Amino acid sequence: MNPTSNRPPLPDPARNQPTDVAPPAPQPAPDDAPAPDAKLWLLPLAVLALVQFGAPLLPVPNIAVVLVDVTLLTLIYVGGVVAFSLGIARQKWPLPVVLAGCAASALVYKVAQVALASSPFGGQAQSFALLFVGTFFGLLVARIIRHANMIGPIGVMVALIDIWGVMFGGIVSQLLTNKATQHVAQHAMASGPRLGAAGAKFAGLPNLSLPAIGIGDFLFLALFLGVLVRFRMNWRASALWMWAGVSLALLAIVLLPFVPALPGLLFLGAGAVLPNLRYFQFTREERFALLYAGVFVLLLTGALYFGLTSMLPKHL
Repeated sequence: MNPTSNRPPLPDPARNQPTDVAPPAPQPAPDDAPAPDAKLWLLPLAVLALVQFGAPLLPVPNIAVVLVDVTLLTLIYVGGVVAFSLGIARQKWPLPVVLAGCAASALVYKVAQVALASSPFGGQAQSFALLFVGTFFGLLVARIIRHANMIGPIGVMVALIDIWGVMFGGIVSQLLTNKATQHVAQHAMASGPRLGAAGAKFAGLPNLSLPAIGIGDFLFLALFLGVLVRFRMNWRASALWMWAGVSLALLAIVLLPFVPALPGLLFLGAGAVLPNLRYFQFTREERFALLYAGVFVLLLTGALYFGLTSMLPKHL
């Protein structure tokens, strides 16, 4: 008689394991990025300066030249902004340097706003200061993000909020269309290059200006790229997606009269999320938590909208 025949079978360890365990943290592919080099952001900054200050001086004899020039100008300008933000993000500066950058850029913006308001180049100086302010504050906020999974929900939520805010009468639209607040909102917008402005002023030649970009776009551009670089995700593809998306959006606004203002965060969020889908892994509980958080954010945004619009002055 086998004494072990009456013993109950041992449980299978695999069967007793929970089926819904948290996935391991994403392990991005190794990155062979070069050591931090100041040229990564100084060169794009020089290109942006050349575009901002040189575009008004370009001769534009006819509308056909305008169409070609504005296309090239848009690609160069948006590429310079994305490359500048990416170059700053790749420096991996310590927190004190980022904080100093926030303070210094805010001070420069205030000085440009006050001292250079009447200068012919005051608008360009304020635009550069806004670019620095948004970039450094975006890198500062990026340090709060501790897991690559957070990029997905942030990208989707800011895109949805910006779509509503810009195109469907949200907060941004209210600020820009209300005559009593337009002058305030303009201070948070960086003017784009003005192609042929000098020729238009002195010789009546054609000219065209690129749409303004809000400081929020600079902030989230730096936030997304800062997180993608820090977690060694697919930041190269994301930068290309952002460059292409924002360039097409600006060209559509300039060249197609029926296209309204477009939400920049839609293209930045898509550029951050879509090339990095393989890095996002969520458990069932985390998916429900994200759903609840999304509903809460939408409700909060609606409450802020009604609260803000009720406080906006109705008349000048």
